[in-house]
Amino acid sequence: MSQALNTPGAGTGQTIYVSTTGSNSNNGLSPQTPLQTIQQAVDIVRPGGTIEIMGGTYAGGITISNPGTATAWITMEPYQNQPVVIDGGSAMNNLFFTNSSNAPSYWEVKGFTLRSALQYGVQIDTPDVKIVDNDIYYTNYSIIKLVSTAHNIVIWGNQLHDNNHASAQAYVSKAVDMVGAVNVLVAHNNVYNISDIGLYCKGNATDITFADNTLNNIGSRGIMLGQSTGVQFLQPGKTYESYNSIIKNNVITNDQSACLSESSSYDAEIYNNSCYNAAIVHHGAIFISNESALHQAGTNVYIRNNIIEDSSSLPMVVIAPHAMTNYATLHINHNMYYDPAGVTFEWDDKNIYNMPFQTWQQTTGLELNSVVANPQYANVTPVGAVMPSITGNTLLSLSPSSPAINAGVVLPSVTHDINGVARPSTGSYDMGAYQ
Repeated sequence: MSQALNTPGAGTGQTIYVSTTGSNSNNGLSPQTPLQTIQQAVDIVRPGGTIEIMGGTYAGGITISNPGTATAWITMEPYQNQPVVIDGGSAMNNLFFTNSSNAPSYWEVKGFTLRSALQYGVQIDTPDVKIVDNDIYYTNYSIIKLVSTAHNIVIWGNQLHDNNHASAQAYVSKAVDMVGAVNVLVAHNNVYNISDIGLYCKGNATDITFADNTLNNIGSRGIMLGQSTGVQFLQPGKTYESYNSIIKNNVITNDQSACLSESSSYDAEIYNNSCYNAAIVHHGAIFISNESALHQAGTNVYIRNNIIEDSSSLPMVVIAPHAMTNYATLHINHNMYYDPAGVTFEWDDKNIYNMPFQTWQQTTGLELNSVVANPQYANVTPVGAVMPSITGNTLLSLSPSSPAINAGVVLPSVTHDINGVARPSTGSYDMGAYQ
């Protein structure tokens, strides 16, 4: 387990029990005297405390504004791993982390089924929250929403799926949607059947990591750094949509648009991802753009060790108009592309359209160490509703004879693969999400 999952002081305080057959007039301090509602437990728990919820279905629409401390986190989990459903019903948010001063919450919520909400499954407005090993679905808008006051957030090991359940507004229906958040880890999640973008950050988002996730059947782009944010939501003097953020070791299948995308970002890294059947309808498998409300182009964008296998008629790479402040800061190389019908590339500012690979290399000077070859994926069947094991995912893994093996470049930002296998400190990396 990652150091990111450490919760200092968790379990050092009182344990509060909740049951569908309990009563809020009970003290909640034993399984024999449980409370009846989760909200009551949330309101009275103290730092270091644990809320144990017994099996059953409970009303959602829960507001969490009662904090732990940096040395005494609060944990909420099912009692003895019993199945617990929290149903948001007609509530705007199923879980809402907020307080009047945006002070840190120091909360971990793990192991629940969080079903339905008119807006978000989980909205986080406060720092220091961990959402771990939950199954979250049937939201009208994004499944998890982070705003600019959400710092130091971990979203780990969840199933995030089937949003936009009853809404026509697919464009606000991401799996994880963050605007201006800082220091966020989104890792080991299984994301599928999403109406819009799978995972993305924008609005001056800083130090964001999207790592080791599996995505399938995404209605727009798979994972994206940056995009477009209203000027009123940007911090003074900060013009880029994302800063110092990375997409690494992700497996992405069946996207209507790009599997990997960057827009108006500063110091963006996109490394060792594996894609299959991307850009079914829009853009290209890798999409580099300028969508900023301030027209801020990107600077220092690094795209390496990725594998794209596609059968779309659209390009492998699209560089949209005015995408970079200086194209010398676009570093795209050591990638593998494959389409049985042939691969093409597009660069709008240079009037390059449907350009074959070798001509692309010769004309642009990009991708000089990239290759066109069949990566020989061993398994292209999406995981669907089956949560991949942290150490056992095989979707888009490589066959023993794959030309992507030992074909990558060493990257200090990528020390392990999607299953936690160490990348070599010397020699060659494998391309894609697996080592």
